[in-house]
Amino acid sequence: MANITDATLYLWIYTGTFGNKPTDPNYVLTKIAKQGEETIVFEIAELVKDYVDVTFTGDYNSITETAWVEWTVVQNYDDLTSVPLHGEAIATNGYGYFEDGINPNLKKGALINNTIIYTIPSAASAGIHADNSNISGDTTIYTADNSGSSVLTNLHIPIFTGVNGAYKAEYYQANTLLRTDTFGSPISPLTADNGVITADSINYTADMNLVAGISSGVIVRVVPPSATDRVVVTNNDNTTETITIKVIQECKYTPYKVSFVNQYGVVQDLWFFKRRDEKVQISKGNYLQNTIKQSATGVSYSLNQASQVPTDFKVTKSLKLNTGFIDEQYNEIIQELMLTESAWIHEDSNVYPILPTTSSLDYKTQLNDKLINFTVDFEYAYNEINLIK
Repeated sequence: MANITDATLYLWIYTGTFGNKPTDPNYVLTKIAKQGEETIVFEIAELVKDYVDVTFTGDYNSITETAWVEWTVVQNYDDLTSVPLHGEAIATNGYGYFEDGINPNLKKGALINNTIIYTIPSAASAGIHADNSNISGDTTIYTADNSGSSVLTNLHIPIFTGVNGAYKAEYYQANTLLRTDTFGSPISPLTADNGVITADSINYTADMNLVAGISSGVIVRVVPPSATDRVVVTNNDNTTETITIKVIQECKYTPYKVSFVNQYGVVQDLWFFKRRDEKVQISKGNYLQNTIKQSATGVSYSLNQASQVPTDFKVTKSLKLNTGFIDEQYNEIIQELMLTESAWIHEDSNVYPILPTTSSLDYKTQLNDKLINFTVDFEYAYNEINLIK
């Protein structure tokens, strides 16, 4: 039996239309097998991450959060034979937890870890009526009419439509099917030798038949009809995921939507319904200026002119947001928010970058805490005084 001696990895990472990879690979890596080892491992996570840029302007149709990855691995053996391996994937800047083990494989359609979504009424839901369940005294859960003709324009659910993802989503109000979105039919996977190529970040396998060569089509964002209270996502392995939608009419505070890059490397929305607090922190230096002036009558200085002049202002605005009373499964979502590298807040028809600054999270349960509210601190990710010149 021949033993592997060395292997060379040719790695292409790019965006845009699938298949239009650069002529030359971004990386060429060669490794020599150690004596007694039968496997050569290439770690590509950090290499791919450098090319996955997340941009979000508030337009859910123009989000960039993925990159195409193609590779060829040439394995050389001591009997002078060579075996090439090829593979393709679509990559996001996601991550797994320690408990998931090495290279956790994604088998999921809806790219969120919560099965309950809280949102606000859409403008089209004028005919809403309250059900009998209240979360708190000044918050009411509403259900919409059953026309199904309008959509929850404030609700966008990211769904992975690749091999291990979904091929349809069904939208219900109670037992009434309002609409079905299909993303294709069950498909055959593109495979790679996991003994040769490994990555700590999550890689999604691309389905060329589904996406018609457009990388953004692998991850779609569905917008449910306004009457939807339940979304059933059916995956290619015939498993299903059920997401309950709860529409909340906040009676006292102004709700704010925060978008952030979650564990799967995609933009997810989270509404904060309760109290908001803001503050500003200012730091500055100063210098001494010479105020002495000479005139025909002699030397003097003005009692009205400052000799200490402030300079180098740095102004940081921060805010504290409260979710309101929500389900305990949001322990995981708040943790992902705290771990995110990119987050934005929607304010006055604009989207501004923010940084979560809360550094600890006490896990809450309905058994111990009864009603669960999360408080998160943020800073705006820029200096309030414009220093961009």
